Amino acid sequence: MSGGSGDRRWLVLLVLSAALALISLDNTIVNVALPRLQEDLGATTAQLQWVVDAYSVLFAGSLLLAGSLGDRFGRRRMLLSGLVVFMAGSIGAAVMTDVNGLTACRAVMGVGAAFIMPSTLSILVQVFTEPRERAKAIGVWAAVAGVGVAIGPIIGGLLLEHFNWQAIFWVNPPLALAAIIATMLLVPESLDASRPRLDIRGAMLSSAGLIALVLTVIDLPDAGVSIGTLSTGIAAIALLTGFVWWERRAPRPLLPMSLFGNRLFVVSVICVGLVYFALMGAMFFLPQFLQLVQGMTPLESGLSVLPGAGGLLLASLFSAGLAERIGSRRTVVTGLGLVTAGLLSMSFLSVSSPYPFIGVSLGLMGIGLGLTLPQATNGVLSTVPRERSGMGSAVNDSIGELGGSFGVAVLGALLSITYRGTINEAIAGAGDAFREVPGPALDAVRESLASASLAIARFPQDVMAPAQQVAGEAFVTGMGWALLAGALVTMGGAALAWRWFPDRVAPTAE
Repeated sequence: MSGGSGDRRWLVLLVLSAALALISLDNTIVNVALPRLQEDLGATTAQLQWVVDAYSVLFAGSLLLAGSLGDRFGRRRMLLSGLVVFMAGSIGAAVMTDVNGLTACRAVMGVGAAFIMPSTLSILVQVFTEPRERAKAIGVWAAVAGVGVAIGPIIGGLLLEHFNWQAIFWVNPPLALAAIIATMLLVPESLDASRPRLDIRGAMLSSAGLIALVLTVIDLPDAGVSIGTLSTGIAAIALLTGFVWWERRAPRPLLPMSLFGNRLFVVSVICVGLVYFALMGAMFFLPQFLQLVQGMTPLESGLSVLPGAGGLLLASLFSAGLAERIGSRRTVVTGLGLVTAGLLSMSFLSVSSPYPFIGVSLGLMGIGLGLTLPQATNGVLSTVPRERSGMGSAVNDSIGELGGSFGVAVLGALLSITYRGTINEAIAGAGDAFREVPGPALDAVRESLASASLAIARFPQDVMAPAQQVAGEAFVTGMGWALLAGALVTMGGAALAWRWFPDRVAPTAE
């Protein structure tokens, strides 16, 4: 299918980018509202993690099915369906008054997003058939995806400055409606001419397995090795093993296992996953550091990520041209190296670190992400036939969302464990300073920085300042270790890319 004239193709890209921006924003727009949600809804740290992760987990768990449905029934049709579901979930989230209901609506939004994201990328592949032009279009797509994640806190902060937390969800319905109208007017339909049968069994196994896996990782820090975590962990292993077994035998597999014999496919999906692991992990606790430790408003903390968003946007747009000059491998390795440098420098943050240091670190991360994502995405799509672009796009997006979920879960867990160990030592070392503080209030201080901030506001005046200092330093210590772990992960990704990523990526298979 051809997209028509050059002008028409770029108009289609504009519409696809708008739909993509809408769901990318929601990966992080809620992050700046976490302290407000803690206060208004009485949410625990684990519940806050699920407000973030419910979206990403259902997003990742539904992507493979959504991509295959697009190949079978039409990618434009799936895009429109996803926008409608996303809009409905947003309206539900905006009217919720308890954290469990909000989490459920975020899960519905994640399902809607799962139908939107692979549709945008697979339609792009169908519309832009010339390899060099397609590489530039993928660069724009990756820029929008990454910048949406990065500027989510800015838009969230701006809304929270003037409205309550429900405003971050009310902004979605009119934007989704505009995207629906534009899609109906401008975006062409495309599908796999062979109209393949759906692999429902594979979709059920993969979705249930991924959800069980992330649930285990999130619950492990609080529950430890318990009946619950053992049950979900064993279920995840059994379901995902069953998925692999079935996909090797399915007549039309949801995810052909033969792809994992392709070195470019493997290294590309690993790079996509690691990039989102680092990005979403850092974006989970950075707003808490800026607001609860450094005292910024939600808007100020959102604006603080501008260097990262700007670096990501510019680097994404120049990634294709740079790869033509120095090669795809060097571009990806350089990008992952810069992400590592940004994470490593941020691991040395202190309670009183000046903003320029934070801004430079975020800028390094943003440039690195922008260089890596377009090349890794192009690497994934180049291994998949164009008629199965929905499946290829879904794999790329699923790995990104899963990487982001694990970033929040793993780095958030490491932060939580370190915080609790450090805060207990600090309280014990403070001696009589906390003697007048009742037990439940001390438990709140030990639970998380967010709950500590609420509890400290009710402390006696002479205890308030030292308690804030103790909680802030414990959080920064935990954040430093989490960021260091993220840096080690992306450093490993850079080494892997240097070893395996090809110097040049061939065009998408016809």
